[in-house]
Amino acid sequence: MWVSVERYLFNKVYNKLKSNPIIRKQLDGRVFDCVQKDAVYPYIVVGETNVTNKETTTSMVEDVGITLHVYSQARNRDEASQIIQFLGFVLNNEIEIDYYSFIKSRIDTQEVITDIDQYTKHGIIRLVFKYRHNTLQRSVTNGAG
Repeated sequence: MWVSVERYLFNKVYNKLKSNPIIRKQLDGRVFDCVQKDAVYPYIVVGETNVTNKETTTSMVEDVGITLHVYSQARNRDEASQIIQFLGFVLNNEIEIDYYSFIKSRIDTQEVITDIDQYTKHGIIRLVFKYRHNTLQRSVTNGAG
């Protein structure tokens, strides 16, 4: 059974952002995996993922999309736009994951909208990563078996 790279990639992206010195300094490390109720702005959410794969009897290649959200309450859209641009710069490259070979990454979409409260600026960027499985993993809970 092939085990998707999705969970490992999500964790790598999350940890890469949490440990980034610029994010730690500028956003005080405010990177989360869900929207915050009583938030200090701006902050980043590593959000939704989706996976499409191409499997043969001897190999598996996956495209994993990860959507990141930026929430800002600055007066204009510039703060959210700058953070989105920075996320694309930091993440649109190889992320090494054991048992998987990175093929490529790309920015799929990015936008800044005004949320329903008419004040919060909501930046959205979706990146797609392509990985090839190096081994057939037999256990879902503990990696390679």
